[in-house]
Amino acid sequence: MMTRCLRWLPALLIAATILAAGAPFAAHAQDKTLFWDRFDVDINVNTDGSLDVVETQAITFTSGTFQRGFRSIDGSKLSDITDVTVADENGPYQESSSGAPGTFSVDQQGQNTVINWYFDPTADATRTFTVGYRVEGGLRYYKDGDQLWWQAVYGDRQFPVNKSVVTVHLPPPAVIQNLDNYFTAANIEKVDEQTARFTATERIPAGQMFEVRAQFTPGVVAGAPAAWQAAADAEAAAKDKQAEYDRKWRPVANVAALSVTLLFAVLAPLALYLLWYQRGRDATTDFVAEYLPEPPSDMPPGMVGTLVDEKADLQDVLATMVDLARRGYMTMEQLQPKKGSFGLTGQSDFTYKLLKDPDDKLKYYEKLLLTSVFGDEKERKLSSLKEKFYIHLPKLRSALYDEVTKAGLFTSNPDSVRTRWGALGVSVLFVAFAVSCVLIALASSYTDFALCLPFGFLVFGVGIIVLARYMPRRTAAGAEQNARWRAFRTYLEQIDKYTQLDRATELFDRYLPYAIAFGLESDYIRKWSAVPAAPVPPWYMPYPSHGPIYSSGPGTPAGHVPGHASPAPRPAAEQPGMGGLSGASQQMAGGLAAMSTGLTGMLSQASSTLTSRPAPQGGGWSSSGGHSGGWSGGGWSGGGSFGGGGGGGGGGGFG
Repeated sequence: MMTRCLRWLPALLIAATILAAGAPFAAHAQDKTLFWDRFDVDINVNTDGSLDVVETQAITFTSGTFQRGFRSIDGSKLSDITDVTVADENGPYQESSSGAPGTFSVDQQGQNTVINWYFDPTADATRTFTVGYRVEGGLRYYKDGDQLWWQAVYGDRQFPVNKSVVTVHLPPPAVIQNLDNYFTAANIEKVDEQTARFTATERIPAGQMFEVRAQFTPGVVAGAPAAWQAAADAEAAAKDKQAEYDRKWRPVANVAALSVTLLFAVLAPLALYLLWYQRGRDATTDFVAEYLPEPPSDMPPGMVGTLVDEKADLQDVLATMVDLARRGYMTMEQLQPKKGSFGLTGQSDFTYKLLKDPDDKLKYYEKLLLTSVFGDEKERKLSSLKEKFYIHLPKLRSALYDEVTKAGLFTSNPDSVRTRWGALGVSVLFVAFAVSCVLIALASSYTDFALCLPFGFLVFGVGIIVLARYMPRRTAAGAEQNARWRAFRTYLEQIDKYTQLDRATELFDRYLPYAIAFGLESDYIRKWSAVPAAPVPPWYMPYPSHGPIYSSGPGTPAGHVPGHASPAPRPAAEQPGMGGLSGASQQMAGGLAAMSTGLTGMLSQASSTLTSRPAPQGGGWSSSGGHSGGWSGGGWSGGGSFGGGGGGGGGGGFG
C-alpha cells in the first residue's frame, strides 16, 4: 500500500500545484460582478427592409475592475450586420484593432458578429454604453402582414437586468396589426399607428431573454423572404401542430399510455409464471409422507444435495469428501493448534491422508474430487490447498451436474438450463432496452408517459433473468426422489424428535454426509454432541491424538451404508486400555461431545480454504418566464405563435 501511495505522490503534487496556481484566477473571476441597471433597445424599421438597432446599456460594476465590453449577435436569422457604432457618456468610439480605450472592433466568428469595445479601467461605478448597428435581411415577409421579430435583450448573460424598455418604430403608411412578447412579462403599449413600446414588468434574471414581435401592413417595406425564413416557418408550423395535438389529444394519449403500461406490468408476471409452469415446473408426485427415517435410496450425498436444491455447490463437495472418508478412501486428522496472540490457542490445520486409490466403485465426480485433493501424493495438509483448490471447483460442479442428468433426475443439465435462460433474459432485456429507446423517441411527442411504456418489457426481461434459477426441470423419477429426500431432510432436521439418539448412535456417522449436503451440519453435530455414547467417526482424528481410532471388531464397519464401499480394514490399537471404538470414545471424554467443536471447525475451515482465491496483483485504483399574452390587434400572418423565433439575440458581457 505504501509503495502504491508513493507511486502516485508526484502526480498528486503536480495536481495540487496546478489547483493552487489556478485558485487566484478562479477567485478573481468570481470577484468580478455587475448588473444592468437598464437595457433599453430602440428598433427602427426602414423602408428598404433594413433595421437600425440601438442598444443603451447602463451598467453598474459592483466588484472588480472592468475595461472591455463585448456583444455577439446571432446571425442565423439575418443576412448581415453593418454600420456598427459604439459610444459612452463622453462620446463616440473609434473603430480600431489596437484595443486602446475609446476604440472598438468588429469581427466575424462563424455566423456571429462580435463587437468588442474598450474603455478606461472602471470599478465600483455606473457606466452607460450605446451600441448601434444596421441589420440586413432580418424581417419576415408574409402575404397578410410583414413581421419584426427580435431578441432585444439577449439571454447569454451572467448577470441580471433590472429594467428594460424596447421601442419599435415603423415607417408610414405601415400600421401595427399585432404585437406580442415572450420569455419576460411586459406591458405592451401602442403609442401610435407606427410606434409600439414594450416595458418589462419584472427583473430579467441571468440567462433569460426578452423577445418582442410586431406585425404590420405588408408591401410598405421593400424586400422578400430570406433563405432562413422557410426553415423557421417550418419549425414554427411544427410547434403549432404540436400545440394543437397537446390540447386535443395528449390527455387521451396519456391515459392510453398509462393503461398500456399497467397492462404490460400485469401481463409480464403472468407470462413469467406461465413460462415456468410450462417449461420449469417439475412433474407431479403422489408421495406425501411428512418424513422418512432413513435414506430413500443409496444415492450419494453429493448427488442428493444437487437434486434437492438444483445446485452443485461447495456443500455437495464437502458432503462427498466426508462420504469418501467414511467409506474408507481417506482420513482427516487435526494437527496441534498454533499459538495465537496473547498466548491464546490459534487455528488448527488438518492432514488429509489417502488410504486407497480411486477405483471403479466410485463415480466420476468422486474420483475427480480425490484427484483434485491429493494429486500424486498420499497426504495433503488442508492449508496447502489454500488459494489453489478453487480452480477445481468448476470441474467438480460440472461433473455433479452431468451425473444427476445422466441418472435421469433432470430433463437437461441444470447448469446449462440456467445459463440458457439467463442468456435469453439478457437478450430480451437488451432488445427491450433498444426498442424502448426508439419507442420513447417516437412517443415522447405524443404522451407525457412515453418513459413508462417499456416498463412491462423491461420487467419481463429482468424476470426471465431471475426466473432462470428456477427453470431446471426434474423428471418424473427425479421429482419422486426429490420428494422422498426432502422428507428425509425433515427427519435429519428434527432427528432428536423422531429418534432416541442414545439408542441409535450408529446413525451419526452414517447420516453426517447427508446433513452436510442439506446444510444442516452445525445443528446436526450439536444435537449428537449431547449424547455421551455417540462415537467419534473413525475417519476423523482430533487433537490431541490418541492414535488411530478403529472399528470395534471384525465384520461390517459401523456406519456402513448399503451400496457403498466399506471402510478399509485398520490395525488394532496399540495403546492399552483403548478397547476399540467404545474405549476410545470413553477415553476422549464422552466421545463426540468433546470433538464436536473440532469437527465443526474442520468443516468450516475446509469450506473457506477450498474456495479461497489469491489476492489480485498489480497496482492501480480499484472501485467504484412566461410571456404576457398577445396584443388584441388580431392573429399572426405566419411564423407560428410561440417565442424563440426572433432574430438577433446572441450574448454579451464585460471583462
